[in-house]
Amino acid sequence: MNSLLPRLAVLTLSASIAALLPCPPASALALDAKTKAAARQEFRKSAARPCLAAQPCFKVRNTFPKQAKAEALPWRDIDYRTAPESYLRAVLAYIVEGNTAVDWQLHKNRKRDWYHAAWMHPVREPIHGLTFERGSRLHELSAVQTRRTNNWAIGFYNRQGATAFARVWRERSQPDTAAFAFPEGTVSAKLLFTDATDEEAPYLAGNNLAWQADIRGNGQPVTLRLLQVDVAIKNAPRDGLNGWVFGTFYFDGRGGHADYWDNLVPAGLEWGTSPTFTRADFAAGQRPPQGWVNPVAEALFATRAPDGKLGYLGRMNGPVDDPRSSCLACHSRAMDMQGASDPPLFPPFAASRIRQVSAAPNQTYETVLAAGPVDEAQVALFFRNLAPGESFDGTHPALDYSLQLAKGVELWRAWLDRRLAAAVPQPIAPEALAAPAGGGRGN
Repeated sequence: MNSLLPRLAVLTLSASIAALLPCPPASALALDAKTKAAARQEFRKSAARPCLAAQPCFKVRNTFPKQAKAEALPWRDIDYRTAPESYLRAVLAYIVEGNTAVDWQLHKNRKRDWYHAAWMHPVREPIHGLTFERGSRLHELSAVQTRRTNNWAIGFYNRQGATAFARVWRERSQPDTAAFAFPEGTVSAKLLFTDATDEEAPYLAGNNLAWQADIRGNGQPVTLRLLQVDVAIKNAPRDGLNGWVFGTFYFDGRGGHADYWDNLVPAGLEWGTSPTFTRADFAAGQRPPQGWVNPVAEALFATRAPDGKLGYLGRMNGPVDDPRSSCLACHSRAMDMQGASDPPLFPPFAASRIRQVSAAPNQTYETVLAAGPVDEAQVALFFRNLAPGESFDGTHPALDYSLQLAKGVELWRAWLDRRLAAAVPQPIAPEALAAPAGGGRGN
C-alpha cells in the first residue's frame, strides 16, 4: 500500500533548499478569473490522453456529495483484532457489491455511491483510469520472477469519504487542506493490476479480472490482471490509535471460485504501526502486535524480502508494496507538501541496515547487519501512530492517510506553477536589443 510514484529517500541539495522556502497554502493563493476557469475545466477531466476506439472510456466520478447517508456497515460488530479475516471479508463484500456487475464503472453502480480522487487525470491512462504504481522487483511475486513487472491501480472512496473531498474541493479551482480529516465510516479501496505472467506468478492464473490498459501511452493497450486489493476503514480513535484500519488481499486462482472476487485471499490487516517493535524483538521470534498477517500469504511471498516477510520486520504490507515499510507507515506520510518534496518512504540504510541492490537486470534487497547496529530511534520515526490531524513532519498539513488526496493536490499545484510560469514575461535576449537596420527607428 505504497505511495504513487514514491520518490528517492535522499533528497538532492536543490530540493532540500527548496523545501526550506516558504510556500503559501493553496487556499491562500489569489487566482485570477481565467486561471480559476481553466482549473475548473481541468478538474472535470478524466484522463490526460483521449479515449481509444473499440475500448471502454474511463469516466471520473468526482461530483463529491456534501452530506453522507446513514448506512449499516456490516463489520461494525466484528473485532478486527480478534477476528481480522472475518472483518476483511465483510469489508470486501461491501466494496464489490454493485461494482463487479458494472466492471467498476462507479457512475453505473446502483447499489452504493463511490467516488474517485480529484485531480489525478494527468497521470491516468484513458481506458480504466489506472495510474502507475511501484513495480515488483526480483522475486517479490515468486521465486521464479526474474524481471521487474509493471503494476497499475485505481482507487476510490465511499460516500462518507467523498464528503471530505467535497470540503477540500469546495472551490474546484483550488483546494483547501487546512484541518483536514475523514469522517468515521469512510472506506477506501484500490485495485492493483500487473503485467506479470503465469510463469512469474502462477497464482494469477484462473478466473481473474483482466483489463486492457494503455500503460505505454502509444494507443496500443496491454493486458493487466488483478493482483492485489487494498482497503482502508476509518473508525473512531481508540486505545491511543487514530482509528484507521488498513487491509490487503491478493488474488489466488487456485481456489477455483466461479467469481474472481471470491478468489481474493486476505494477506493481512494493520490497525497500528507497532512503534515499539524492534529488530531484537523480531529476532526473538515475536511479531508486531498491532497487526495480523495471514501465514498462507507470508509463505507464498517469502522470497520478496530478506526477512521473508511482507512488511518491515513482519509488519503487514501487500505483495506490491515496499518490504521496508508497512501499510499504515506508508500512508501516514500523506500531507499537502505545498510544493516541497515528499518525505522518504522508509528508514535509510544507515538506520535499518536494509538496502536495495542491483541484480542485473533487476533489483532486490539485502540486510547488512555487519554494517553496524540498527538505529532504532531513527527507524521509529517511520513507524509512529500519528494522532488524528498530526503531521508526519510537523510542518505540512496532514491529509489523514490519503496519498491519493496528496497526489491530487500535488498535481494541481504543479499545473498551477506551469500556468503561472508561462504567463510571466520572459527576459529579452541581448541580441534582440541591437539596433535594427534602418537607423534605429524600427520602422
